[in-house]
Amino acid sequence: MNYDNIAEQYEKWGHGATTDWELGHKKIAKLLEPIKGKRILDFGCGSGKFSIYLNNLGAEVIGVDISQTQLEVARRVSDKSIQYFIDTDPTVEEKFTGYFDAGVMIFVLCEISSQEIMGQVLSRVHKLLKPGAELVVLNPNWEKSNGKEFLTHQLKYSPELKLGGSVTTILKGNPSIHVPDFFWSKDVYIDMLSKAGFGGFEISEPLAPDDGTPWKDEKEFPPFLIIKAKNS
Repeated sequence: MNYDNIAEQYEKWGHGATTDWELGHKKIAKLLEPIKGKRILDFGCGSGKFSIYLNNLGAEVIGVDISQTQLEVARRVSDKSIQYFIDTDPTVEEKFTGYFDAGVMIFVLCEISSQEIMGQVLSRVHKLLKPGAELVVLNPNWEKSNGKEFLTHQLKYSPELKLGGSVTTILKGNPSIHVPDFFWSKDVYIDMLSKAGFGGFEISEPLAPDDGTPWKDEKEFPPFLIIKAKNS
């Protein structure tokens, strides 16, 4: 998807994305604790919402993304202490190989069309992390929530979940944003992470609490598949 065309709309949508923040982003932050003082790579940072969140918790954050327009938005709304780089910038490898204590990839792998490319991306992230560093990966949980409706997004029903097949996530709003993704199973993600040099996997599939929030299917079906791995 070309996020350059919807950068401003996507940035505004993210502020009210209750499902993403409560069951996704905050869960990732818990998995990365303690955060203060850590060097964290936000690979696929988009408009910088989670980079800002981690920075406010005391992390040194570097954001990398493929969309120049998204990065321009991120730089505009972020504290100057957060550095952002376009994905093709050679500075990233030159300055940050083996630099990071932790990394996050939020809605990144689900947008990759082949296992070959996914392997290349994960190998690159592996090189940027220190040995023993943690990586947390979040993607839509298609295997358990195909066709389900959540408070801030919906996984459009797909009659056949074929590996590498096209699926669509609908971000609710006015107008809504239809995000074209690719279906990859939990087993594929773990296999690709293993081949890239990661191990020690922990799986999280958060459900919504009974807290008065007007959740939809979040209380019975997990919107997200979160994988925590260690850089070996």
